[in-house]
Amino acid sequence: MDSYNVLVSGANSDLAKVFIEKVLKNPKVKNIHLITHSGYKVSDERINVHLLDFSTNFDLEKFQSLFSNQAFTHYIQFHGIAYTDDNLQNLSGKIFKETLEINLVSVLAILKAILPSMELQTYGRIVLMSTASASHGGGKNSFSYGLAKHGILYMVKYLSKYYTNKNILTNSISPGFIRSKFHTQMLNKTESEMEERAKSIKLGRIGTPEDVVKVMYNLAFENDFVTGENIKIDGGDFI
Repeated sequence: MDSYNVLVSGANSDLAKVFIEKVLKNPKVKNIHLITHSGYKVSDERINVHLLDFSTNFDLEKFQSLFSNQAFTHYIQFHGIAYTDDNLQNLSGKIFKETLEINLVSVLAILKAILPSMELQTYGRIVLMSTASASHGGGKNSFSYGLAKHGILYMVKYLSKYYTNKNILTNSISPGFIRSKFHTQMLNKTESEMEERAKSIKLGRIGTPEDVVKVMYNLAFENDFVTGENIKIDGGDFI
């Protein structure tokens, strides 16, 4: 492809911000569409911001009308949510429904909208976000989150099986323990808890957004042959 039209969801995450900065340095990127649920400071004329909240009765058809004609070359998923009281025995219907809608159903809606144009142009690069614990039973208090992220892994296999022949390569990454707002704000971990958790990582440190972004960028912009794979980025945590 001579030029790239990139779609990024969850643009306000600290991982996404590092990724977007890197993408904007790629001379082939002509447009980058960012989906976020809150304001985003635009620093480049190529950036288009779309305010969407996947947690409030998201309308699949609305997304279809917004993005089905955009002819995206790349889709990178960063958005997601987790709750600290997501325990199987104490699970509420609200938490279960919202966790699956945001982490899995919304991704399905995005893919449903963008795949037809990727097929027509016979080019697409898709990188989805799972989690390193998804294949290991997850955490005791993250049941719905782990279930949704395991669904992402299935989605990667499905897309690779049926769309690779159209030069649409789909992969996922599974971050482990990363120093990000996901752990410090969404899961409310203190610095002492972060450092204690880091002791179980074989590399001996907490991962950084840059550790994750390097792999995602490679899969999205430097990859022409890998598809259907999930790459753990966990410093040897889940071996």
